Amino acid sequence: MADPILLPTVAALAGGSLLIRDYLKRRLSTPEDRFMSLFGTEQWEWSNMDMTIHCAPEDDAALKAAFCERLQARLDTEPAEMSLLREVALQTDKGLQFVESDVAVADVCRPRNGIWLDLDRVGSIRVVWSHVQTDGVGMWNLLRPLFDPNPPIVPYTEVPVPPPIVPEIAALPSVARRLTWRSSLRGQLADGASLSKGFAVWDARNVRAARELMGGAFNLVSSALVVAEVFRRHADRRNLNVGLTAYFPFLEGRNRYAVFLCRIKRGSVADILRQLHKQTRSQLVNWGTTSAQAWALGRVPDRVFAKAVSALRGKIDVLISSLPVGQDPIELAGIRCQISGHPWTLTLPYYFLIVGTRHELHVSYTSKFEQDETFLDLTGLGIAPPGED
Repeated sequence: MADPILLPTVAALAGGSLLIRDYLKRRLSTPEDRFMSLFGTEQWEWSNMDMTIHCAPEDDAALKAAFCERLQARLDTEPAEMSLLREVALQTDKGLQFVESDVAVADVCRPRNGIWLDLDRVGSIRVVWSHVQTDGVGMWNLLRPLFDPNPPIVPYTEVPVPPPIVPEIAALPSVARRLTWRSSLRGQLADGASLSKGFAVWDARNVRAARELMGGAFNLVSSALVVAEVFRRHADRRNLNVGLTAYFPFLEGRNRYAVFLCRIKRGSVADILRQLHKQTRSQLVNWGTTSAQAWALGRVPDRVFAKAVSALRGKIDVLISSLPVGQDPIELAGIRCQISGHPWTLTLPYYFLIVGTRHELHVSYTSKFEQDETFLDLTGLGIAPPGED
């Protein structure tokens, strides 16, 4: 007769072995691709975003001519690198299927289930893209060669793949704590109401001056300023759940980012910065939190998965993405440009995109709350323009 203890032991070891193998197989996957595809299959435009290139009205014709000429040249000479622009999605009973075909610039100047251009507005080129296809970094990598050369702010280096298991174990207290958090803002749009969208340009010298006073990483300082502005807008809120996007180039998939959630108490910009730094300083825990959540979500069926991701997103009050683009001002054919980014739909109260150079920060916001002309005005936070007391 078999030992009554032996069979459960063997079963437990076999089950544990299967879990470990499944974890090692899925650890570099991301739930974002699956989430976007689930909704994109039924309504492609749900995950659309605008990345808009702005210029002075008098430069409109020259900018668009140079942009289209350079884009067509890349399509003609670098077909492999332009695969994102060549593909469109077909909505089928089996989900989304991407197909590629030869295209010219004229072919992408109309709405489609893929990247397309709107050249009709004076002073802007609107590039429409979907998160089903790629994340913001992937979109920028597609567009960056069209602009004039611009040395990166931080040299891009290879990021090693984190070790297995240890980060997830280290992150377990962080994961458990975040599951208990609830959002503080309830932005509900009235029937027929539109999202509030805006764009501000900050002099980077202001942010560097704040950094010299408070210390900290530049991107955390700019994020702290944004969070402080949201607190100023919502004077009755004591806490905000702030999501910071992190890009992991070693992830497998189209979207290679994750969102790390911080619980921030009301305070000065310096107070907010200290809290952001404290909750994001451990890269091991940051990755472990991301990996543990992704693995758990990957184990559930689509219906449960969609609800779980929606619940996690529902915890976020403010989501901030940062995109450093170069040392110099953004130019295309010598024409100064600014870049904004806005999602078409929003599942949380606030989304910010900060596009940065050493000279300027282009800060876009999309919100379920109405804003006035003082929103994102740094002087409201007590930060004076350069040269002023």
